[in-house]
Amino acid sequence: MLFNSPSFAIFFPVVTLLYFLLPHRMRVALLLAASCWFYMAFVPKYILILAVVIAVDYTAGIVIENSVGPRRKLMLVVSLCTNVAILGFFKYANFIDANVAELARFLDWNYGSHALKIILPIGLSFHTFQSMSYTIEVYRGKFKAERSLLAFATYVMFYPQLVAGPIERPQNLLHQFHEKHYFDWTRVSDGLRLMAIGLFKKIVIADRVALVVNAVYAAPAAHTGSQLFVATLFFAVQIYCDFSGYSDIARGTARVMGFELMVNFDRPYLAGSIADFWRRWHISLSTWFRDYVYYPLGGNRRSLARVCYNVSVVFLLSGLWHGANWTFVIWGALHAAFMVAYLLSQSVRLRIEATLGGAGRMAFGIAGWVTTFSLVVLAWVFFRAASVHDAMLVLTRIATDIVPHAGVDLHPGLDSVQFFISLGLIVALFVTEKVGMRTPIWPAIAAQPRLRRWSVYYSCAVMFILLLLWSPERNPQPFIYFQF
Repeated sequence: MLFNSPSFAIFFPVVTLLYFLLPHRMRVALLLAASCWFYMAFVPKYILILAVVIAVDYTAGIVIENSVGPRRKLMLVVSLCTNVAILGFFKYANFIDANVAELARFLDWNYGSHALKIILPIGLSFHTFQSMSYTIEVYRGKFKAERSLLAFATYVMFYPQLVAGPIERPQNLLHQFHEKHYFDWTRVSDGLRLMAIGLFKKIVIADRVALVVNAVYAAPAAHTGSQLFVATLFFAVQIYCDFSGYSDIARGTARVMGFELMVNFDRPYLAGSIADFWRRWHISLSTWFRDYVYYPLGGNRRSLARVCYNVSVVFLLSGLWHGANWTFVIWGALHAAFMVAYLLSQSVRLRIEATLGGAGRMAFGIAGWVTTFSLVVLAWVFFRAASVHDAMLVLTRIATDIVPHAGVDLHPGLDSVQFFISLGLIVALFVTEKVGMRTPIWPAIAAQPRLRRWSVYYSCAVMFILLLLWSPERNPQPFIYFQF
């Protein structure tokens, strides 16, 4: 079930209404049933995978808490191996098989492909990582094992963030299923506003620019460097609005019912360095790898060479987490290289910045932003391209053929009016985010007198509806991160 579908427009208010009408003791059961229904709207049989994850990790948490010595570590290993095995089988079995077959052909070995053509369960990487964080936190003694199977199952399957995050920690979310939530109009209006912002990002911006991206990246060899350049910039906007839009809708949906989910994006394209970008982009995944991979490897408490190694491991794993394709591995490797370069040049950059005056520091900051944005967009080429060959073709043509040709349409997939609407929406998005860094916009609007406040709300609603009606894409489009 998609957040941007008519079925969700019925599902959400019905579930929310029942949630507040039912007694507190029945609400978690309702949320679990609703989450099962939500998930089974995609591929019903894959709910059995979630059932296995829930059963194993629920049992492991209790055994870990009640055990001492080697048995605790054994149960943690069982839990982690189960999750990794499930994720590995469904996500990487065909990838591994295809690469072994390719190696066998290169070496003239006799190897028959065993590809199973497995369909990846929706959001598998998200809920396995969320469930693993629970057993790790229990093992570390930072969280008490959950005794209610109902509450734990709902923690893993909570429908707002089930298929694309944010990846929640048990400390933030699990206890909320035991708390009684009352209907609060301020909280409900905040949640609905957050959902509207997310839907605007997804339907009005992401799905509109996606028409250019899809048209160009479907056949990169048939397009010029200037067309590929525009499509790549549009993809940077698409993936941000699509994914952050999902996170906004998830947080808003949960907030209406009284639950608070973590912020997953914090204006990442305004970052002044690659490290700053990763503090702002997909925060729940970045902090997951930081806490469960980077810190156990030694974090930044080792030599600079070891820190660079730790960073590289994290980003290569992050790339592989995103997909079973060499394009994602290269995407992760590029960000590893960017981070290593950032770490190696840090002392030089700090010395240069210390010698600059006010204007110089401003120029230095702008240069840092331009460099960061350019590197991120470059890496997005591998994230979006269907193959490494296509990605290299895109980069080559952009580098050698970026000057627009006379008569060449820079925006295939959109007419001129829709293209300029897209550009206006992109500019408005960046301006809004930049202004919001100093003065949060919606709280400032909410503090205005009623007439002025509702005039703004009404104007935004009318603009949303008009842009929606004038959208070139009529059918609900899946969110990009559903495939991960």
